[in-house]
Amino acid sequence: MPEPTAGAVNPDLRTGEPSPWLRRILRGLLGQERRFWALVVGVGLISGLGAVALLAVLRFTQHLFWQTHSEHFLEGALASPGWRRFLVPVLGGALVTLVSLVVGQPLRGHGTAGIIESIWVKSGRLPFPRALLRGFVSIIAVALGAPLGREGALLQTGAASGSALSGWLRLGPGQARVLVACGASAGIASAYNVPIGAALFGLEVLLGSFALELFGPIVVSCVVATLVSRTLIADHPSYVIPHYALTHPRELVLALLLGVLVGGASALYVRGINLASDLLDRLPSWLTPFMPLVAMTVVGLTAIAGPYLMGNGYDSVNMALHGTLPLALLLILPLAKLAVTSLCAGAGVPGGLFTPSLFFGALLGGAFGMLVEHAFPGGAAPSGAYALLGMGAVLAGTTHASVSAVLMIFEMTGDYDLILPLMLAAVVAAVVSRRLEPESLYTSVLAKRDVRVPASVPHWLREEGVRSILSPATQRVPPSATFDEVVVLLLEQPAGADLYVTDEEGRLLGVISLDALKGHLPDHSLLQATVAADVMDTGVQPITPDLSLAEVAARFGHTELERLPVVDGRRRLLGSLSKGDLLKRGRF
Repeated sequence: MPEPTAGAVNPDLRTGEPSPWLRRILRGLLGQERRFWALVVGVGLISGLGAVALLAVLRFTQHLFWQTHSEHFLEGALASPGWRRFLVPVLGGALVTLVSLVVGQPLRGHGTAGIIESIWVKSGRLPFPRALLRGFVSIIAVALGAPLGREGALLQTGAASGSALSGWLRLGPGQARVLVACGASAGIASAYNVPIGAALFGLEVLLGSFALELFGPIVVSCVVATLVSRTLIADHPSYVIPHYALTHPRELVLALLLGVLVGGASALYVRGINLASDLLDRLPSWLTPFMPLVAMTVVGLTAIAGPYLMGNGYDSVNMALHGTLPLALLLILPLAKLAVTSLCAGAGVPGGLFTPSLFFGALLGGAFGMLVEHAFPGGAAPSGAYALLGMGAVLAGTTHASVSAVLMIFEMTGDYDLILPLMLAAVVAAVVSRRLEPESLYTSVLAKRDVRVPASVPHWLREEGVRSILSPATQRVPPSATFDEVVVLLLEQPAGADLYVTDEEGRLLGVISLDALKGHLPDHSLLQATVAADVMDTGVQPITPDLSLAEVAARFGHTELERLPVVDGRRRLLGSLSKGDLLKRGRF
């Protein structure tokens, strides 16, 4: 029997690509637009089923090593002897190290940052086999005690499925980018049962736009993935908490104060994660594969005293939301969690940073609430309410995405009566955190690699005006200045600078440029009688502070000058603006 032609029927087992005939059938079944929407649904379905499979692996692994039948292993870890608390995380580190050595490259790197880079820089391309391997190892590591989030695996799997489908069907880069964002958003939606918040996360953080053309595909994928997870996993909020309400004006002021404090803590969280990564990057390259083992050994040592830092921290967050954690733990655990999370993420243990940030914020908010209770005994809201606000505020502060943060926390808890203080705390935290740390938890990683993500605010809102970059005019002369004085002042000016002629009230009369002066000198015998008014150019059109930089750029297109004078409404000289400063600061 003759062997089939290579690649004619069978898929490439190394890349997973379907054979050409199968691709032609898929491409011919539907029109281009209908095929894209079918892929959007398919990505949501794959993400939902992937979440079900990965969470089943999580539960099985936790039951095997911690003897617990639930997803939350804190009770089982507390009941375990000290030697098990130590050895199980070490085993997780050994697994990550072994896989890194086998595949020949570390599994480190923030998954969400890689997805953002794929969307903006790599036209939606993600290595599918590596993403699946990284997701599987991540979910095992979290089950064995890695202080990271389970969402990293689900997000990576969803995004990789979108990338793989777009690559198999030879979609254009625009549709590929959208499918990757759909997969990542669907992964978050299925992980936490938050379809609305996940859709807005995809738009606000991954795509940087709320355009209606993007909204539809993201929503459809999140809805499909959430339906799958609700059907096969559970249909209830991630955190079932008592009903809280903060409606007194005093409590809104406290929410504002909490937003300021947590905004600073969010900037600390971002810098802590990056600092650990930077320090570990300086280690010799031969040590890199073994760092996951070292980091998880540290986690195991801390777990001997208490297992609160292990895993994604769901149980500790739940206790903070119910107000059952003591104040000492509420104060100590957030910084300790930040330390071990930074260590493991920087060392190369794969996992998400989303859930650890919720741990960080919930416990800080719970501590704030307990301190408020001590300050106002009998008249303050329960500490659990402030724990919920802290979760939302840290999420907004670390991601710089307050809209999706508010809706995610609302969907996770189902407590609508806290929406006003939650919105206030989240927005304030995002503003404070952005002021202290301009990059978010995800874009800071990209900024170190000189990958810049376009701003998501409207161009007219982020556009700077003339006043922000004008320079004062230090040299100006009256129209009666002698020619000798004019020449001396021009020669003293820096390259490209001109001399401005003004009257007694500071109004601009004209511009004297050294280059324009060359070849246009009056008769040499008349130089002694020549003054500034004789050689100034009155045809230069000045600019005003209310012009946008784009409008100024158009003005420079009609002049040879390197600088333009800036005047007010009465034509009084305010300064000048150089073409070089314009090109550095402007967005056109």
